[in-house]
Amino acid sequence: MVNNKNLLFFTLLYSDIQCKNKRYNKIGMKKALSSGILLFILSTAFAQQDPQYSQNMFNTPAINPGAAGSGDRICAYALIREQWMGLAGHPSTKVFNINAPLTQLESVPSAVGLTIVTDNIGFEKNLALNLTYAYLMKIGRGKLGLGLNLGLFNKALVNTDWTTGGANSTPSSDPLIPNDESAMAFNFDLGAYYRTDKFYLGVSSTHLNEPTLDLTKAKVYMTRHYYFTTGYNIQMPNPLFQVIPSAFIQSDGSVTQMNFNMNLLYDNKFWGGVSYRVGDAYTAMIGMELVNGIKIGMAYDFTTSDIGTYSSGAFEAFVGYCFQISREQGKTKSEWILNWKH
Repeated sequence: MVNNKNLLFFTLLYSDIQCKNKRYNKIGMKKALSSGILLFILSTAFAQQDPQYSQNMFNTPAINPGAAGSGDRICAYALIREQWMGLAGHPSTKVFNINAPLTQLESVPSAVGLTIVTDNIGFEKNLALNLTYAYLMKIGRGKLGLGLNLGLFNKALVNTDWTTGGANSTPSSDPLIPNDESAMAFNFDLGAYYRTDKFYLGVSSTHLNEPTLDLTKAKVYMTRHYYFTTGYNIQMPNPLFQVIPSAFIQSDGSVTQMNFNMNLLYDNKFWGGVSYRVGDAYTAMIGMELVNGIKIGMAYDFTTSDIGTYSSGAFEAFVGYCFQISREQGKTKSEWILNWKH
């Protein structure tokens, strides 16, 4: 018997392998999965392989290396996301990013960064580790960053202890069921990010080399993804308030996901807003900057697609901290700031 966790794992593995049939090796299924409707819903939703985020306006450096150092400060943040809660084996994502401008290289304005992403889905455990370099240049009233990520992507299949009954019912006895194993491949991304005091615009692509992960019983091809993000700060008549509309579009060439966001920022310290992911969910967001300069944010997705029947939405939270180090009379000091876009 296949439970929800097993069903989720095989659905996602099937999606990884089959989302572009003309390029992927065909892999048969020994047993038909018992819940055809849920299989269709999940495989459709997971045609894209990169993680999904709701607070995308704070997570730009993770998907666009051109955003590294754009705030002229050292910035670090961590994000967690639990998607489709209540469904066994639901997607669970964690992100850590730190990026900083290289202020000592005045002749070649640059920035560097590090991004670590873990994305666990059923029995599938994904780990991405990327080092970032961005070249920064002033254009008009803003700054343009052209960035490159170089790193490794690892996919592991673990705890595959499900059974289907019959003679070939376990991973060790059935040649079509993967055992505990992992595969690693080189990965690189490119991105461009332009930012002024009130406006930002970014385009990027991940998995440009479309790496192949060679598992024992399957080959998984990472699909190239494309991102577009933009936003604008609108100053209200009351100087304490700003309205910040933004958009975030993600596509792998076959499936496109669009997010439209609206946040209200008060006194550069408190914000709240809503987002709509077309055809999938409405999101409520809140956040604030604490007294010590650390900022925190939370979001909850109210799922509107059919998968909402089987789950209880998604929860996402992040914590971030930006600081500036300058030398003044031989001493080093730090300045706490709120960096809205990252």
